[in-house]
Amino acid sequence: MDIRPAGKAVWKVEAWPWHVLAFLFYLGTALAVSWHGTNLRTRLLGEGSDPIAYTWFLAWWPYALQHHLNPFFTHLVWTPGGLNLGWTTSIPTLALVALPLTVTAGPVLAYDVLMLMAPVCAGMGAYGLCLYISRRPMAAIIGGWLFGFSSFAAAHLNQQLNLEWTALLPLLVWVGLRRINDHSGCLFTVLALSLLLVAQSGFSLEVFATLIVMAAFAWGLAWFTVRPMRPRLIVIAADITLAAPITFVLMVPMLFAMFGQPHDMHLPKLWPAFYVTTPLNFFIPTEATWLGGHFFLPVSSRYIGLVCEQGAYLGLPLLFILWRYLRQGGWFLPLLFGGILLASCGPELIWGGREMGIPLPWGLMMRLPLIGNALPARLMAYASLVAAIIVSLWLAETTRHWRWVVATLAVLFLWPAQSAVKVIPFQPLFQPGQIQKAIGHDKNVLILPFGIFSPSMFWQMESGFAFSQAGGYLGFPPKRVQTNSKIMRLFFGFIDPGVVEALAVYCQTTHVDDLIVMPGTDQRLVDGLRSLQWPVKFMDGASIYSVPSLP
Repeated sequence: MDIRPAGKAVWKVEAWPWHVLAFLFYLGTALAVSWHGTNLRTRLLGEGSDPIAYTWFLAWWPYALQHHLNPFFTHLVWTPGGLNLGWTTSIPTLALVALPLTVTAGPVLAYDVLMLMAPVCAGMGAYGLCLYISRRPMAAIIGGWLFGFSSFAAAHLNQQLNLEWTALLPLLVWVGLRRINDHSGCLFTVLALSLLLVAQSGFSLEVFATLIVMAAFAWGLAWFTVRPMRPRLIVIAADITLAAPITFVLMVPMLFAMFGQPHDMHLPKLWPAFYVTTPLNFFIPTEATWLGGHFFLPVSSRYIGLVCEQGAYLGLPLLFILWRYLRQGGWFLPLLFGGILLASCGPELIWGGREMGIPLPWGLMMRLPLIGNALPARLMAYASLVAAIIVSLWLAETTRHWRWVVATLAVLFLWPAQSAVKVIPFQPLFQPGQIQKAIGHDKNVLILPFGIFSPSMFWQMESGFAFSQAGGYLGFPPKRVQTNSKIMRLFFGFIDPGVVEALAVYCQTTHVDDLIVMPGTDQRLVDGLRSLQWPVKFMDGASIYSVPSLP
């Protein structure tokens, strides 16, 4: 199977209407799915706690730079130890790109614009790659949409901003293919690979790591299945070798933060075996898909993991296209696509939520440091890109109208469900200057509600980072907190007997000055705190307890 583009290039001035059409198609889809009339200044596009965390990160970077703080470490959360942000999804690339918008219009609008544009940019990146390979603009438009709005994208559209920004993946493939096909030189390739890889590390370190694994896998397959390309594969391998030290040097600030500064980040070992693809998901959608998502909910609700990590649905029309094209001959694309699907299934085959006891190849990867923590289900981003390329090639083969009908059905079957919108929990107490009147300056507080379901990160950001807190949500809690079982269960919303006493001890050992109880706190906690008889005052609907020092 020839991976070289055929025909004449279409990146010319007269082709600009196709580029505009692609952009408008993707933007229109994003507006219909994500925006649907929402006020982008007073609502967050998404649901759960992750949108608030990413909004905090967008506000943190300009704050840290303005105050000459280390942007990769903060003492504002999980005091007194603080948190090493090098091990979190702190999205430095996005934060720096959006910095002018964040400073002028606020982090809420910046987050909404980034979330809205993520699938658009991913689609345009894939459109450019498909156009380079297929040389057919309309085929490339369909291919770009299938990547930008794939089931993987739909699953993460309402939560993980860092995983939604996959626009650089097709650009990296484009750079590699141009070099393999001798359409660009060594200098361009090395610099482009270095800059794109560094930018990707600032989107998601996990995706940065897995794309290296997937690139090595693709290179090895090409070596054994496309033998005439071996001389060019050696050339691209040499360029990657040259790009590696440049990438490393540019990543030194992040790497130093990760490995040269204190950190106690520790993710559950179960996650890589829990967040995997159930093969049934290839055929049956989840509620993240508009067509059939709710109808098949009795089946998809049995999938392992969370809905936001179930992005493997391909749909029957797309499966038909893949089957028609891949059966034509050649081993590279079938093995590449099949290998990615198999890897996404994790270390052990799971069918309908049940472990089948059949080991899979990804189990070997889980034994390796760092990459072993990657979530296999997220490898579907690469499968979606390969599928998009195949569809564009299939459509470019002929002008038969029935193929376009099938491609249209593939788009319809994958159309995302409307994403949720989160009401921003503005509170008068946390307006700039107001919190200082209530508790003073530079105080350490603990806010209830506490943990993953708490808006405390937004309130801290809203106050202009006027206080630190012995808690927060920027990902999984630090390891030192994980040893406190009652606090960990409170973090996930469970109210156990004795939790108030444990909370009181936690406040004192972490040197909390004030415990702030906001509306929405579980009544059992409210009643329990009253029994402690700590000094309390009331302001703007909040109860502010002064935490006594340890004797």
